[in-house]
Amino acid sequence: MTTADRVRGAHGTARGDEVVEPSPFAERAFRVFAAGNSVNNLGEALYATALPLLAYRLTGSLAVMTWLAAAVPMSMLLAPWFGSVADRRGTAGLVLYGLLAQASAATVMNLLLWQGDPEPWVLFVCALVVAAGGVAYRVGWMTDVPVMFPRCPARARGTLNSLFLATTLAGPVLVAATLPLLGYLGVLWLNLPTFFAPLAVWAFGVRPPRRPAADGRRREPARLRGVWRDTLADRRIAVTLVLQMVLEAVCGTGLTSLVLFELRHSWQLSAQQAGWVVAAVNLSLLTGNLLVSQRERLRPAMLLPVAVVVRAVSLALLAVPVWPLFLVALALGAVAQGALLAAVVMLRVRYLPQRVMGRASGLMWLLTGSAALLSPVVIPPLEHAAGPHATFLALGVASSVVLVQLHRARTAWTPTNPATTEPA
Repeated sequence: MTTADRVRGAHGTARGDEVVEPSPFAERAFRVFAAGNSVNNLGEALYATALPLLAYRLTGSLAVMTWLAAAVPMSMLLAPWFGSVADRRGTAGLVLYGLLAQASAATVMNLLLWQGDPEPWVLFVCALVVAAGGVAYRVGWMTDVPVMFPRCPARARGTLNSLFLATTLAGPVLVAATLPLLGYLGVLWLNLPTFFAPLAVWAFGVRPPRRPAADGRRREPARLRGVWRDTLADRRIAVTLVLQMVLEAVCGTGLTSLVLFELRHSWQLSAQQAGWVVAAVNLSLLTGNLLVSQRERLRPAMLLPVAVVVRAVSLALLAVPVWPLFLVALALGAVAQGALLAAVVMLRVRYLPQRVMGRASGLMWLLTGSAALLSPVVIPPLEHAAGPHATFLALGVASSVVLVQLHRARTAWTPTNPATTEPA
């Protein structure tokens, strides 16, 4: 029985694939889980902001800053293996050892900084261990979210995604507020206890249930191929995977850099003014995410194409040299992107079989992470060759290609179980 079947059985109200789920905040266990997870995410956002700034102060090198930033996508290469461990041996080890690896590497880095200025490669190794521990921890937690909260698995996952976006807003604010008082080393020591917040949640008894390990005698490559085949057999998962890969490639860090360039170069904003615009864009992204994750019913047949159209049109409107329109396009595009990201993670939880959740999620993280690397590789040379306005138009056209895939898969969202549909 799939997650969607369990939810339909519990509530008995759905129109096709539009399953009704209660708010996860009604459950005390989820509130505790979300609090611990948010504290950990807040620490990672603070860490991701403070560490590159520290590297610049120590070395003045853009290359060193780039290496440290690359630690996170490089650690994503381990996601398929972590997912395999989650499915075969359970998630407890990933959570506990991942958090301990993060805390240990962060402690070593702080001690080295306290003693003097360490070599850049030492900072990179510590950052890579922190990032890898974070991937292990997140794979472990998120794999068992549907099992821990079976009454609202999709809304629980979507809400956690919204809380993660909220912490990405709060992290830079905390750095700005505490850095003048504590300095870089003080901020990093302040961040250290956040790695232990999920362990406190574990101590409160909010943890994934124990489950028997799968038979490990089969060769893993064959198992992964089977998982991949089974995952893409569901057209809904295939559609959302293509959608997320296009979003990562078109609307990733390359687009963010291009927007910042336009704010400073074309619109002549100061660094502080550009920062406020970026903060407003991030707030719009969170708003779109919340508008989807907090709904009782998810309507993918309508939501996905409408949000894709809004995202594509907003990118094209950025090419129009009218300041109010530029701001509106930034905000609307961020709202649409936040809505799409929430829908993707919720639909994935709903339709992926729990027995392959870890491995399938790891493989998808690998693909979407690889797609994200295209953004900073393709957009700068395209802007150099054609200019920013033509680049925005090209990105809008590229994102609209997903509409073809959504149109071909429109029947995937039609009612599949007449006995569970709502009365008219």
